[in-house]
Amino acid sequence: MDSGYKPLLALASIVSIYTLYTILLQIGGSTIGLIPQLFYAFLLGFAASLTISLIMDRGRGLVSMISKPKILVAIIVVGIVNNALNRFLLGEGTLGTNPSISSIIQRSWLIVVALLTPLVLKQKINRMQMFAILIGFIGVYIVVSGGTLLSFDYAQAPYMGFVFISAMCSAFATLAMSKYTFDIYGATVLFNLASLVFMGLLAMTTHTSLIVSFPVSAVFSVAFFGIFGFGIATNLYYHSIKMYGPQMVGNALLVIPFGTFILSAVILNTPIRIYYVLSAIFITAGIILQKYYSAVPERITSKQKLEKITIYDITGAFAKNKNPAIANQIFGGNKALAIKLDDVPDKNIDYSIFDKYGCVAFTTKSPHRNVKKYEIDFVSRLMKLKEGETALIGLGNPKKLEDAFEEFFGF
Repeated sequence: MDSGYKPLLALASIVSIYTLYTILLQIGGSTIGLIPQLFYAFLLGFAASLTISLIMDRGRGLVSMISKPKILVAIIVVGIVNNALNRFLLGEGTLGTNPSISSIIQRSWLIVVALLTPLVLKQKINRMQMFAILIGFIGVYIVVSGGTLLSFDYAQAPYMGFVFISAMCSAFATLAMSKYTFDIYGATVLFNLASLVFMGLLAMTTHTSLIVSFPVSAVFSVAFFGIFGFGIATNLYYHSIKMYGPQMVGNALLVIPFGTFILSAVILNTPIRIYYVLSAIFITAGIILQKYYSAVPERITSKQKLEKITIYDITGAFAKNKNPAIANQIFGGNKALAIKLDDVPDKNIDYSIFDKYGCVAFTTKSPHRNVKKYEIDFVSRLMKLKEGETALIGLGNPKKLEDAFEEFFGF
């Protein structure tokens, strides 16, 4: 398959699975209870993700992360916040409102991501991207105000608050996953294991019995969440975050309310309000604008000397590279950064500058021997390299990379 279609296929799969999330949360939560539903779903998710990890990399990534306490703690925190806490709050909010409202409000995590991206990921957001996000937020506001724009449904306000907090959990996890680089397959196993333990402790704390009878609808809900949601979709979601960035993935997920409106009406007889449709129109407009004006993230540098030089964050291009010479240089909080150059012969590039800072450097025309052709092609597409342009790529600690680029340009 053409690699250009892979992100579209991955995002389409994620959207299809996540569209059913709020609907199934309501079905399972109203039949066997939210906590038992999530507990057994995470149990199945753990088994499914462990199987995927063993098949894809024989568990090497999982073993590697377990041996690194700092990364392990970060993964456990992200797993609990974005899987267990997020889904529990989303379920509580959905039971108090309806899947359509819950689905729209949950998408507001993108706004927080956009606002915090410059601070957390040191990436620039251009004005048109911010305008696109504002358009999408207007759609969310229309639903929160019940279509009146001036008042709120105070009976549902607490439940909307639960959903909004779950959106904040998504924003936190998305930024954390974008900041750190580690094996996705192994991380998903740990996400589900941490979430399973969390839900078990929550059941004990709230004296909720996990011994329940399963009607057919609950069996389907738990199985779908566990296998497709927490097993397959979680792998695809975090892989897409790494490869294509939080903005692209976030905007793709904004189309979920469309499917939720229809399925909720068909399955649960939830009415489709006119203001639901109006909000969806605004959200769609935001998606189109964001996609049109989005580009490879530009890094905000800590030194003013580099302000006139665009430094691109292309870490995602090498996220699947398992060779130690490459993988170790982008593991954890390390990055792959790049700058555009005119047609400069490699013999005129002083790579020893990067060696001095403990970084690895190469160009798109003469790549590192352990870098794949598709990775270089991906970088070229991301950076929109024109004829006569090449990219100088550096891998390693981002602050040291900035020092190396600064010395390279003679500042």
